[in-house]
This record gives sequence, C-alpha cells and structure tokens, in this order.
Amino acid sequence: RALHKMEHNAKVSVFEFDTRFAVFGEDFVFYDYRSPMAVPKELREKYDILVLDPPYLVEDCLTKVALTAKFVCKPGAKIILCTGIVMKDLAERLMNLKPQKFMIKHEKNRLSNPFGCFANYDLDEYCKNS
Repeated sequence: RALHKMEHNAKVSVFEFDTRFAVFGEDFVFYDYRSPMAVPKELREKYDILVLDPPYLVEDCLTKVALTAKFVCKPGAKIILCTGIVMKDLAERLMNLKPQKFMIKHEKNRLSNPFGCFANYDLDEYCKNS
C-alpha cells in the first residue's frame, strides 16, 4: 500500500494469494507458492527488485518462492527477503542472500518468531545512505 501511495515511476506488482489485494487492479498477480511456475510467462525476467515475504517458515515454501523469484527477476536483480531467522541458511543456499542489520518490525509488534532481512546486496549501506 505504501508504494502505491508514494510518488514514483516504478511499476509495482503484488504477487499474492489473498484476492483482497485485487483492489490493486493490474498490479495484482494471483500467486500460490505451491505452484511456483504458475505465473504469467510475460513476467519472466521482468523485475529489477523483488521483496519477498513467504507465508510460512518451512523449507518447501521458501524453495518454491525462490524458484518463482529466479523466474521473474532480471539478471542482476536486487532481492530482499523478509522471513524468520531460522531460514538464514536456506536463504543463503537458494538465493545467495546474506543477513542484514535492517530490522523487520510489525506495526503491532506481534511477530512470534525472530525475523530478519536478507539481501543479495548491501541493503544496510543503501539504507544508511538514503
């Protein structure tokens, strides 16, 4: 929602299972991680930046989300993953993502597991200079 409210010229897509997000119109892409390649073929290598927030902290879920990410991101795309710290090793193995100092915070402080932010570039340095 925040990106849609900001003034920018970027194309933003929301890949989501929850059809309430269809309010974003053409920016909504129905996505079920259990079918990682069931995304429109025209989205192949379309995105420069991906922000991933898988729904579950299990290997199967992150593995399938990573497969979709590899399909839709352009070569050299920046990837940011927000997930539980418990997924650290898998995130590095699947997508070469490294833990960042940037802290994930929930607006109601109700995260039941320690969360982290992982990226394939120095997100902390970028945030410091922005």
